[in-house]
Amino acid sequence: MLRLSLRNLLVSKLRLFLTVAAVTVGVSFVSGTFVLSDTMAKAFDELYVGLTNGTDVVVKSQPAFEADITTNGGQVRPIDEAMVDQVRAVPGVALARGSVTGFALILDKEGRPIQPGGAPTFGASIGDARLSGDFVYRQGLEPTRSDQVAIDARTADQAGFVLGDRIDVVFQSGRQTFTLVGTIGFGETDSLLGATMAGFDLTTAQRLFDKVGLVDEIDVQAQRGVGAEELRDRIAATLPDGVEALTGDQVAADGSAAVRDAMGIFTQVLLVFAGISLLVGSFVIWNTFNVLVAQRRREVALMRAVGATRGQVLRGVLLEALLVGTFSGGLGLGLGVGLAAGIRSLLKLVGVEMPTTSPAVEPRTIVAALLVGVLVTMVAAIAPAWAATRVAPMEALRDAVPARYAAGWSRSVAGGVLLTAGSAGLVACIVVGDQRWWTVLSTLVTFAGLVVAGPTLARLTAAAADHGRRGGGWRMAARNVERSARRSAATALALTIGLTVVVAVAVSAASLRESVADAVSGGNRSDLILEPAGAGLGVSPAVADLLRDRDDVADVVELRETGARVNGHDSLVSAMNADGLGRVIDLGIEEGSLDTFGPGAVLVSTQRAEDLGVGVGDSVTVTFPETGSTTMRVAATFSRGALINASYVLALPDFAANVTSELDAAILVNSAPGVDPAQGKEDITAALADYPNVTVNSPDDITEKAQSSVNQLLGIVTALLLLAVVVAVLGIVNTLVLSVVERTRELGLLRAVGGTRRQVRTVVRRESVLMSLLGAVTGVALGTVSGVALSRALVDEGFTTVAVPTVTLAIYLLVAAAVGVLAAIGPARRASRVDVLRAIASE
Repeated sequence: MLRLSLRNLLVSKLRLFLTVAAVTVGVSFVSGTFVLSDTMAKAFDELYVGLTNGTDVVVKSQPAFEADITTNGGQVRPIDEAMVDQVRAVPGVALARGSVTGFALILDKEGRPIQPGGAPTFGASIGDARLSGDFVYRQGLEPTRSDQVAIDARTADQAGFVLGDRIDVVFQSGRQTFTLVGTIGFGETDSLLGATMAGFDLTTAQRLFDKVGLVDEIDVQAQRGVGAEELRDRIAATLPDGVEALTGDQVAADGSAAVRDAMGIFTQVLLVFAGISLLVGSFVIWNTFNVLVAQRRREVALMRAVGATRGQVLRGVLLEALLVGTFSGGLGLGLGVGLAAGIRSLLKLVGVEMPTTSPAVEPRTIVAALLVGVLVTMVAAIAPAWAATRVAPMEALRDAVPARYAAGWSRSVAGGVLLTAGSAGLVACIVVGDQRWWTVLSTLVTFAGLVVAGPTLARLTAAAADHGRRGGGWRMAARNVERSARRSAATALALTIGLTVVVAVAVSAASLRESVADAVSGGNRSDLILEPAGAGLGVSPAVADLLRDRDDVADVVELRETGARVNGHDSLVSAMNADGLGRVIDLGIEEGSLDTFGPGAVLVSTQRAEDLGVGVGDSVTVTFPETGSTTMRVAATFSRGALINASYVLALPDFAANVTSELDAAILVNSAPGVDPAQGKEDITAALADYPNVTVNSPDDITEKAQSSVNQLLGIVTALLLLAVVVAVLGIVNTLVLSVVERTRELGLLRAVGGTRRQVRTVVRRESVLMSLLGAVTGVALGTVSGVALSRALVDEGFTTVAVPTVTLAIYLLVAAAVGVLAAIGPARRASRVDVLRAIASE
């Protein structure tokens, strides 16, 4: 049976290639996702291990809770610098040094921000090399004066800086100039995973980061013979409440774990794309083995006649699937490494630079790739293999004829019921709104209905195309589709899956673009909005102070953000100035008033107020990672939160009392009466020359930038989903190739009675177009309805308007028809070259 399975696989190299490719794409997506996430995790592991190398114990504030690192940057409350001497006096301590970090943006020689996409721009105090991990000086010396700086060697090399150059750096407090006295390396690398770093002596760093008399942490090295855990326990016994001692290994592990958690959603999204590709591939595999079993009925019957058991037949077909799955898994694993690099490059094109190191191929990735490849292929082949065991030995006496794939009325009824139920569910989700999981469930039920009712839909498609003159290309193609309705439906549904997701994403993206425009036009009342450029962490509050001193500016309202917990629920919290808030933004106040908003009060979105069961005048508990819990009174509820992207708004003094960072996420500005907004934008841009990381935007600029970001995201998602569409196209090619082989005698007879090669090619092409259009129409229809329901379900995420990109959807239908023509080129040519005499003589 092994030799027979190998022979059957190698009979058709093209069929084997197409079958393997269908599984390989999905497997490579799975392995690529794991390789990319593991590589990034490995890079961050190396970063944190390198930073803590040489440090046995770290002393720092204990956060009230472990916040998501993406919402607060892992910031902790500074501690009193006097605690350094206290720790230094603990028995077993050899060295103890306080350190601080903060926002520091290095400018190049032209005054432009050196701002790597996705990587932080930070500054730090640097000193004793014995406590600095892998930190080394490539050139020069450590800074010792307030006008000196050392920067990472990568930034110095890229910007062309040499020792002695004057370098401008933007801080939270403003812009200053320093003399470059050293370049820094970290082990064998010249930067911390692409981040820019500016190093200063401790006293200067404390002044620059507004932490005079404070330190962010204390790094401790143990005396020889004293273990890290032992020293940690000794130090912890001397610390006040709210301050903790951790070993260097614990700090590295906690930092890596926080990053892994933050990357979790990214990995999950990529695995969803992988699952879509695998689902499409499973349809192709199932269809392929179904046709192969049908074509080998006489061969299988002969085997049964000469003594082969049903078990042997079953094992033979499954063995073929096992070989295909194993080979596809191994090939997909190798391609996954390249795909991971491709995804990184794709993200880099839109300004998201992922840290990396040498590719990490973990044992889990190898097992997952092989397991996924084998399982998908084996599961898809089970039904055809079981059908092969039911071939009777007497069928060996019959002439081989193309198999018809009939579907009974019960299947049609069941498919209609599922289609109706799923469609009704989607319509209900659209009407009710805010039904995420019901939307997903209804979409799955609708697709299940398409699968069950697929043959009926294929016959209806064939009936619609069965027109024209007798013997015409469309009529013959339609009848071929109708004759093999199950096969045609399975082929089309592979395309349906890919297009459903692509169209749903396109509808959601169009809705988000319109929602952004509505949020800016409907919620914004400001003339200008200032934001950090590129991947900037924020805008210096000095910018807001500068604007308040200008005569051409009437209102200046700062916006800041951080992660916090409100009544036990993690959330992004915004803070804004109470004075002038109503003049720069329309929050859509539902209950209460902005007049009562100020320190000790909070504004809550209507949805969150309903979720928490609170109203105006009630109290909520807001817990900050740095300072802990505080009770605030609900001053008002609002319905327009899309512009600020948060469900809670605090007064700026409350934010400053609980969050160390003073960087503004945005500044909303109104021009003074009589000032032309366009002229005001030009004048303010000129006045902020010392802050090149700040962009001055009109409302139209904000709308355009936000919509451009949505378009970029749509491009990335569509590019990833195209792999699933490619698999579906391979399925069409595979089906047509098998169909041509199956109909060899029929095609020969067609040629014998006068059919030209061109006519034969036309029939095969039109058959492909019909299958493509069936997949495209069902995919576009289901994707459109699902996209609308999903947009209605994401109101809390800023989807306030539903939009359907009709032109884009029409283009998808035209492209699907073109795909049908292109997919049929090879099979059609092969069909037209059938040898007439040999075809007629074949059995």
